[in-house]
Amino acid sequence: MSDTFMDTIAAREKQAEERRARLAKVQFISGEKMMQKHYPEPRYLWQGILPDSGLAVCASSKASGKTLLLLQLADAIARGREFLGIPTTAAKVLFLELELSDRRTVQRLRTMGVVPNGNIEFTYRWPQGEEGLKTLSDAIEEHSFELVFVDVLQNLWPVGADYNSYQDSYAVLAPLRQLANDLGVMIVLVTHNRKMAAADFMDGVMGSVGIVANADVILSIQRQRGESEAVLFIEGNDVESKQIALRFESDPLGFTLSDASPAELGQTQERREILSAIRELGGTAKPGQIAALLDKERSSVSHALQKMAKLGIVSMDGYGKYTIHTVHTIHTSQNKPDIKADCDVYDESTPIHTVHTLEDIPSEDKATVNTVNTVNTVNTVNTVNTVNTVNTVNTVNTVNTVNTVNTVNTTIEESEPNSEATPTDPPKIRLGKPRADWPAIFKNNEGDSELGLF
Repeated sequence: MSDTFMDTIAAREKQAEERRARLAKVQFISGEKMMQKHYPEPRYLWQGILPDSGLAVCASSKASGKTLLLLQLADAIARGREFLGIPTTAAKVLFLELELSDRRTVQRLRTMGVVPNGNIEFTYRWPQGEEGLKTLSDAIEEHSFELVFVDVLQNLWPVGADYNSYQDSYAVLAPLRQLANDLGVMIVLVTHNRKMAAADFMDGVMGSVGIVANADVILSIQRQRGESEAVLFIEGNDVESKQIALRFESDPLGFTLSDASPAELGQTQERREILSAIRELGGTAKPGQIAALLDKERSSVSHALQKMAKLGIVSMDGYGKYTIHTVHTIHTSQNKPDIKADCDVYDESTPIHTVHTLEDIPSEDKATVNTVNTVNTVNTVNTVNTVNTVNTVNTVNTVNTVNTVNTVNTTIEESEPNSEATPTDPPKIRLGKPRADWPAIFKNNEGDSELGLF
């Protein structure tokens, strides 16, 4: 054989070895096997917000209080206690404070009323670039840290990398994200917002979009300098988007939950003053009362309230009083009836309500019948000995069959002594009209001569 032929064979064998070496670095799994594999449920360090591994970015303007908020969060997770009303899971925390000295950090913690325990450690110097990444990996493995804060990211950034370059940002953060996932640790990177305001808070993160692209969770505090109210925006890959209204406190220093809603904090100063006045007046107030409290013209306050009512910020009752519009969760009884099962005709687009007799209502619930945002009345008359009235009071599932029903008068008649009905038969309930006058939808009901639906 010629030398050329042998050289070609050797080159091909070398290429095959290199290909096998490259493929050995990756792992393939079929979709079928992947779907059959058992994966543990996601674990959160801050319930529903910070997973136990991955990369998070916290971006806010200077002097917005982001370091204060993260110090509060770090202390809460180190102790495993709630923060802003949200549960946390106890974990060992490393806080890279690369902007403040240890003396200033201690002063700030004392002003915050925070005394860190042994589950949180601080450091104030860290190498940059690839050496910093390796040092971080060593520290996590050596000390079993589960949560790492880097304040700020710019002090960890490699000297030669362009912060505004997508390619450089991806080259720096992709290995850091991979490190976090491989070691099962959550790394929170703190950075700044651009000076120019952005319509979307995610667009306001300083630097390349590659920073946001590599983040599993994005946190942003929106707070104007000198303002006591703030909003924490939360976005993420496997995290439900949410906004948390905060209040900045000076004694002790830090953030607490605000009584206002995030949407309310986005209103103008005039509207916020009106909402605060309504709260101060007990939650319900007339325009004249609000105007007197704020020392403003009644006409201007009334005009503002009308606009706010159209936007759904406030609502007005029939007596000219305004209340702040809120959404409440309605809890129903565990023994609530199966509406779909009990109704012969069910339409997904129509709210279904059920009329119950006194026998259907538990004894402890006979005093009240609940309804949602309506003034429908159910008068139930028992003709046996006494007349009992069940008045509507509060919440859930009262009247309707298929069409809207506002008032239902139902008469319960006890069977006559000579009737064929036995004592065990349920009381007969009549609509008060001959069957011939019933709506067609009820005439078609099969079964007993009395309509079984009622």
